[in-house]
Formats: sequence, C-alpha cells, structure tokens
Amino acid sequence: MLAWTARTDPDALETTVEWLFGHLDTEDEHVRATAVTALERLAEAEALILRSHVDELVDFLDDDALRADAVSLLATISHAYPEEIAPASDELLALSADETVDASAIPSPLGTVALVRPDIVDAVIELLRAELAAAERDPERIGIASTLGTIAVAYPEEAPMVVAELLSLAEGEPDERDADIDRGVVLSFVGSIGVAHPETVVPELSRLTALLDDDNRLVRSSAVEALGNIATVRPAAVRPALDDIVARFDGASEDLQFDVVTALGKVAAADPEAAPRIVATLDEWFDDDTADDGAAGGDAADQGLFGLAGSGQDAIGATHDDNQWQLQQEILRAYARIGAGSPDVLDPVMDDIRASLADENLSSEAAEALGAVGGARPDSVAPAVAGLHELLAEGPYWGRRAAASALGKVGAADPEVADLVVDDLQRRLADGNYAVRAAAAEALGRIATADPDVSARVRDEIQPLVDDDEPDVRSAALDAFGQLAAADRDTAERVVEDLQAGLSDVDPHVRSSAAKGLGTVGAAHPRLTATAVEALESRFECDEEYLSVRASIAEALRALAGTHSDTVTVSDAELQRVVDADVNLVVE
Repeated sequence: MLAWTARTDPDALETTVEWLFGHLDTEDEHVRATAVTALERLAEAEALILRSHVDELVDFLDDDALRADAVSLLATISHAYPEEIAPASDELLALSADETVDASAIPSPLGTVALVRPDIVDAVIELLRAELAAAERDPERIGIASTLGTIAVAYPEEAPMVVAELLSLAEGEPDERDADIDRGVVLSFVGSIGVAHPETVVPELSRLTALLDDDNRLVRSSAVEALGNIATVRPAAVRPALDDIVARFDGASEDLQFDVVTALGKVAAADPEAAPRIVATLDEWFDDDTADDGAAGGDAADQGLFGLAGSGQDAIGATHDDNQWQLQQEILRAYARIGAGSPDVLDPVMDDIRASLADENLSSEAAEALGAVGGARPDSVAPAVAGLHELLAEGPYWGRRAAASALGKVGAADPEVADLVVDDLQRRLADGNYAVRAAAAEALGRIATADPDVSARVRDEIQPLVDDDEPDVRSAALDAFGQLAAADRDTAERVVEDLQAGLSDVDPHVRSSAAKGLGTVGAAHPRLTATAVEALESRFECDEEYLSVRASIAEALRALAGTHSDTVTVSDAELQRVVDADVNLVVE
C-alpha cells in the first residue's frame, strides 16, 4: 500500500523510502523481504530514489543478513547509476569469490559497472563465464548472457569470445536444459552483438544458420531474428541463408512465421539485390489464405480450442482468420521497413497496401507503410492520401495515430499534401488519446523541417503539449520543437526556454528529447549555441542524472562540438565514454 501511495503521490515518496529503508535492518525476514520488494518496484520506475542510499547499501554488503538484499537493490539501480555503484565493484568481486556467499545476484551490477570501469572488465568476464557454466535455471543463464552481451557491445575486443560462449550455450543439447528458453533468448543476444560489431559474428554465421534446424521452436525463432538483425548491417553475408529463412515459413507456428516475415523485411530493406524476390514472396503469403492452415490447426488442438462452444471446424476457422490478418499485419510492417529505403521495389504491392487502409484490422499498418513509401516517393501514395485523411478524422485511435505519422512523412515530401493536412494535424493536437497527440506533434515537426513557414504557424498550438500529463506527449512536443526551431530562428528563440526546462522533466525520455532539441537548436543557430551548450553541460555534470539521459546529452554536445568546437568544454573522450557505456541490446 505504501509503495502504491508513493507512486501516485510524489510528496509521499521520500517519506516512504526512508520508512522502507528503516525496516531493512530488522530481524523479521518477512518485513525485510516486503520492504526490499517495495523499494525495487519504486526504483524500477524512478531509480533516483535509491541514489542517496548507495553508501548505506554498500555498507550492508558486510552484513550476512542484509547482503543479498543490498546486492538486489544495487542491481536495480545500476543501469541508471553505474558510476555511483562503481565504488562497490571491488567488494562485489571479492564476494563473488567467497564460496560461502550466494553470488547469484552479483553479476548483474558488476556487469553494468564494468561498462564504466574498463579496469575490471577481465575479472568480470571471468566471473560471468564461471557463473554461466554453473547456472542451473533459465533466468540465471539469461541474465548472465545479457550481461556478457552488453560487455561485448561496449568492448569489441571481447566480442569474439562472448559470441563463441553464447553460441556454445545455444547449441547445447535440448535434454541438457529444462525448458530451452535460455537457448533461444541467448541466441537473440548474438544478433544484437552482430549489429554493433558484425565482424565478430559474420565468421560464425554457419553456426547460426545451422540453428534454423534446431528441434526447439524458440531457438529456430531466435536464429531467424538474429540473421535478420545482422542483415541490417551486413546484408551480403546473410544473403546465402535467405532460402533457409524462407523455408522456415511453411508448416511453422504463426509466431515463427511472423519472425520470418520480420527478418525478411530487414533483409530486403538492406539488400536491394534480394528485395524484389522477397517482396514477391511476401506478396504470395499476403494473398494466400491457406498458408497458415497447418499451424493454425495444430495450435488450436494444442490450446484446447475444440472444447469451446461451437464445432471444431468453427474453432479452426476463427483461429485461422485471426492468424491470417495478423500475418498480413506483419507483412505490412515489413513493407514499411522496405519502403523507407527502397520504395520502388514495392510498386507491385501498392494496390494491396492502399486497399488495406479500408480494413480496420490492417489500417494502422497500411498507413505506416504508405508513410514510409510516401516520404521518399509521394507520387506513389497520392491515390491514398484521401484515405489517410479519412482515417485521421474518423479512424480508431491506433488508426488516427498511424495516419498522423504517415501524413507527416508525405507532407514533408510534398508541399501540396502539407497544405491539405496541417490544419487537421493541428486539431489532433487536442485528441483524447495521448498517442494521437504525440503523433500529430511529431508529424507537424517533420513537415516544418521542409517548410519553415509551418514553424510559426503551429508552434503556439504545440506549446501546451510541453505540459501534457503524458510523458510521451511531452517528449514528442520537445522533439517537434527541435525540428521547428531548426527551420526558423524566431521559433528557436521562442522555444529554447521550453527545451531548457525539459532537461529537468521528471521523465528521463522527456529529458533526452529536450537534450536532442537543444543540440539541434544550438547547431542551427549560432546565436543560441552558447545557451544550448551551457544548459546541456550543466545537466551532463549533474550527478543525479541517469546514464541513458547523460548519453543523449553527450550525443548532443558531440554534435555541437563538431560545428562549434570552441563552445563545448567537456572533452570528446569523456563524451564518447558516456555514449559507449549506454548499451541497449534491443534491436528494432
């Protein structure tokens, strides 16, 4: 109850945290465990609340009764504040070598600290490899593998060894693992490392391709995903595996079919040579209402759908219909990815994309695909602009959101479309759904980059969104301000204060958007460069700031240093160090 109150009432937060910390040092194990759980939940939403207690948590490491809880709480905030946790790294390493201590939770904070402490990387890797070999449960193996993956991204020289270690785990015999979840998840980390450092994974592609035939569906799915991700940076290397990826579609479960479609979209977006064939294949699957029969029937039986009201045939039909339009959604998403870089290759399927606007199940994905194509070739989506306009006005919220985004992209490429849609996009700034408000602001910002006159026209309409209750809307508004300001100096001078204020927003994503906007303003308008740099450097030096936000600020300062080197006082080495330490294994 206290944790819930603290999350809904900021004024109660500090008092609650102090009360919970006061109950950590108690002999009642149930009370202590409950206090730890509450603190973890609060810190997952707002890591700042534990920052002032780091020294206290480090002191707890010497207490047998409190050690495990202290490590757990340090791990919870280590991703936001690795430098704050760094002083405890030597003690954590020593504990990991103590056979009388449960070290299962120690790799997580140590792995994060290693991103900012190069001197402990070798010791941490040695620990992680030992822990990975000894781990008996899926969550442990996945956590350790994830930590190894982040280190491999931050330290390329360690990547070949990490890739070999993860592939060996993924290749393990199925009967050696309980549920095989870890083998599939671990394999996806290999794909993430391959995106950051393809030279370390490409030599192992034969091992990765071999896992397409693994007995476990999760492993096959992760192998498809990893190959698709690697194709985004090394398409030619993945091209020989294209037939193997396509072959995984027939007779597969719908989840694996979706993964195949996503991977093919990534391959086609990066590989013009393979794109026409891939689009033709996707087109066949889009129109083939029998392609998923085997998977649907098998899953229906496995899930007991025959026991539901109605005949077995009805159950199969309902499941099949759902699977088919979900598959079509995935194909439209693949078209959007392809259209952004190679719009011409989608000419044979444009009729299908435009027709899908009229299907409520597909309208959102169709709009996204049209926006991707129209951003490069507005003439090819001209016949669909009326449909997008109608979807913006009358569609469900997910359709309005997608239509706003699409019209922003098309409008930025075609002034005539921009003239048609700016007023309607402005009206959507007051939409009852926050995602639509955010998309409308983003769309207007995009159009303004191509038409400076739009900046002055819409800035006053966007300004109230800076104070919106939803952080996604505030973030989108600040992103739009950065775009509007780059296009128009008068707008820049009007919104720079809002961008500065955004650096202190309670939400880290909003602060990152503000940093990006200030970097854009400072680069575009020399009169405001000093103002932008001062605000960014002040927040960069703030020891309460999250690593992810500091990385965004560092990116903005590096961009400004490239054009106004005399204004940035933080060294490029320090900025690069922070950028490199912010590792995210998730690949879009």
